[in-house]
Amino acid sequence: MKKITALILSVLTVLITFSSCRRVAPGVVVNEKNVESDEFVPLAPGVSKEMMDAAYWIKDGYTDVVLNEAQIRKFNTENNKLIGSASSGSFSLQSIKETISGITVREIIESIKMPDPKEPLFINGAKVGNEYAYALTANIAKDAVPEKVEVKFGFSVCRDTMRKYPTADYANNEADDYFYDSFTMSDLLPFSPLAVLHESADGEWFFVASYVCCGWVARNDVAICSSRSDWLKRQSPEDFLVVTGREIRLSEDPYCKELSNLLVPMGVIMPLVKLADIPSSINRRSAYGCYVVKLPVRLADGSLSDAYSLIPHNSDVSVGFLPLTRANVINLAFKLQGDIYGWAGAFNSSDCSGIIRQIFMCFGMQFPRVGSQQVNALTLTSRDVSQLNEKEKLEVITSLPAGSLLYFSGHIMIYLGTDSENEPYALSSVGSISTTELSGEVMQVNTVLVSSVIRTVRKTGVSWLGSISKILALQAE
Repeated sequence: MKKITALILSVLTVLITFSSCRRVAPGVVVNEKNVESDEFVPLAPGVSKEMMDAAYWIKDGYTDVVLNEAQIRKFNTENNKLIGSASSGSFSLQSIKETISGITVREIIESIKMPDPKEPLFINGAKVGNEYAYALTANIAKDAVPEKVEVKFGFSVCRDTMRKYPTADYANNEADDYFYDSFTMSDLLPFSPLAVLHESADGEWFFVASYVCCGWVARNDVAICSSRSDWLKRQSPEDFLVVTGREIRLSEDPYCKELSNLLVPMGVIMPLVKLADIPSSINRRSAYGCYVVKLPVRLADGSLSDAYSLIPHNSDVSVGFLPLTRANVINLAFKLQGDIYGWAGAFNSSDCSGIIRQIFMCFGMQFPRVGSQQVNALTLTSRDVSQLNEKEKLEVITSLPAGSLLYFSGHIMIYLGTDSENEPYALSSVGSISTTELSGEVMQVNTVLVSSVIRTVRKTGVSWLGSISKILALQAE
């Protein structure tokens, strides 16, 4: 009798379990309550659940290649002169030689304006006076720049930010604003090439040039190459992986603390080791089922060395750059959807221009740092629409291919396409907005989101559509 009772209870348990679940494939059970997300995920005004899927925006022909490898190389060459001074003009990172004029370095340093003494300044939440700026000036040590600067060449060894001044202090004009650090210059992705032009008085900071701008980086986050030729060679590995997910995390490694748990974001390339060159053991691990990459690490004396790391084969990575198609742009963009807004790389994230740089790095394209430079990039088709009315702008924008860039002062976004009512939508990393539903009330969003270009409104009360001044079409000139 006990056995019969137990059998009945077992059958009832199975029936109850399956009554609340749906079997969608052999061996796969989906809980009905988790199938739909409508009641849990808020959406921006005018955005439907279907619009949150990249597939909604991908149309026929979007898998066609927009720019080939030769055209991308041309794009990089024509848009790489992002460093400059009054005496030297604009130049590229790769053009910097073993020595550079001290006048040029001082001019670049001076181009970064010190805090305005008339404005309130809060450092790490506490108000400071003019003496703080004097201390910053002293640590910059501009007068210590020699007539001829001996340049060091290296790579960043972690995700970081480039600073306006040699300090890690968090600065703002409001005590409780933690989303905008006014001392941050740009994001700095791991394994980025850098030219070291100067160092701070306390020896803790390097003033460096990256391929997007110049700024201060913590000395301990830079590994110095043995020579400029070695530095250049490392920038063009024969085989490499590209991170195509939001980010990957390297494995925890008790034998290599420099790479252990390191975050590697979208767009970063990592040199691949060929099968014949893979060691039989890497820090007591077999490489079975993994890619093997060789990455730069910093030794105790500041010099660069190489270390192996294993990347699981099923990671969100690509062997070599992805082909530049509109479908790939959209798919990559949606991997960042919902991420936190990261001004100039804060919070291990990106701002509006930062996500564009990371997405297009997956194709081997090097976009400038700021939106105003990005939308004026050569090789692609740029158009000024600032003098058009909203109706005329709508006609131009809705005729664009998806993946094009829409810009107004202070913001840049990726155009996705239109809905069934011909209303245009975009994806971008946004700090604050208003909407037609909010009646002018400003809302802090600080998120990468899909939004209507018509229904989203600026603080001025003008819609994004009415504000757009320039577009960069995702098509060759």
